[in-house]
Amino acid sequence: MTPFLVSPLASSPRPGAPCWAPVTSPLESVRALEGALVSLYRAHLAVLAHPPEGELGAAIGAMQRFYGDWPYLSDEPRRHPPETHLFGRPDIVLSNDGPKVVETNFDTAVSGYEKPDAAWCFAAERFDLDPAAWGGRPLVGLRDHFEQFGDRAPCLVHWVRTVAAAPECEPILAFLNENRCGIRHIAHYAGEPAPAFSKSVPGFLHRACTLYTVNRQRALFERTLRPLVPHVLGGTVPLGLSVLQSKLFLACLSDPRTRPTTLTEDEIDAVEALIPPTRMLGQLHGAEWERVCRSRGDFVLKRSDSHEGRHVVFGCNLPQDEWENLLRSLPEQAPGPDGVPPMWLVQERVRPREYSLLEYTEARCVERRSGLSCSPYMFGPHLRGFETWRLPFVPNHGMLEEPNHLGHLFQ
Repeated sequence: MTPFLVSPLASSPRPGAPCWAPVTSPLESVRALEGALVSLYRAHLAVLAHPPEGELGAAIGAMQRFYGDWPYLSDEPRRHPPETHLFGRPDIVLSNDGPKVVETNFDTAVSGYEKPDAAWCFAAERFDLDPAAWGGRPLVGLRDHFEQFGDRAPCLVHWVRTVAAAPECEPILAFLNENRCGIRHIAHYAGEPAPAFSKSVPGFLHRACTLYTVNRQRALFERTLRPLVPHVLGGTVPLGLSVLQSKLFLACLSDPRTRPTTLTEDEIDAVEALIPPTRMLGQLHGAEWERVCRSRGDFVLKRSDSHEGRHVVFGCNLPQDEWENLLRSLPEQAPGPDGVPPMWLVQERVRPREYSLLEYTEARCVERRSGLSCSPYMFGPHLRGFETWRLPFVPNHGMLEEPNHLGHLFQ
């Protein structure tokens, strides 16, 4: 796979508040990453079609049953090819060995569009860049995705969200409604009854929030969804793919002993190039367990269903005795609401590559050395934009709370 390239844009900004120069990637590099991520997604689908035996397969099956018990229940029409349904933002650390996917987030829901979009627009304005000459603006890519999904014909796209998401959601939908195809995006908030709509225009349900959120407030979502369902042809993404959010797929695909034998050569290449070695903690034995126990600085513990950086433990931040206690105690945790005990994974720590980034202050330009992480916004089979931020070389929890976003453009 072609290494993914990122370069700082060395160009003085217009006067204003201190800022970071944007980074850029050549289009051919973006397309190579896009193709690899699509292959990785198809490998996830292969796991669904041919789940592994034993504890790992049982856990995936239990999650499928848990997520299937959702207010929107029907035989949803599937559009082909399968990558049409890809909708997520993988978390990637840019290492010396290329991009490494530390969490796929293929969960059919993406939020926070305004952050990378604002960073992209800010960079274009402050650095006098012609927006028409640069790709990668996430909201433009999202609008293009829905136009393609709707075959560039009028349709309704129903977004179901929590009330708390309204301040973010409404401006985004207003932007998406500025399209040439007559596609109308409508927000429905959990707990509020959805109005009736004519079936003369095709309608689709776009979840726009993870089932993790739905399952915490299921009664509210059901009140909204039940009357809405008769007015839609199906979902923009089949409900059965919701389970793809789980990190268990990383463990399944990373281990040659559990990955499906049906994977194509491109899918195997993508798995081996993108996924750092990942294993289920409860299945570590012998020399594997001893290595993880002995070399805590080289490993990260993650719960399979964690969100937003919660339940992530870097071995380098713990004393040895605490690390060993976690390795022994975590597999013994009690079952959760889905009847499955929390599943913990051990993943080899990915060390970020060192980049020279430019920070423009009111007085001067300063070169800073930093690592980078990025989340490609994958809508359908296309990489539509990036959320990119600086990453410290030694991990800490502050890096998750206040990431320093950079504009990321490509051409």
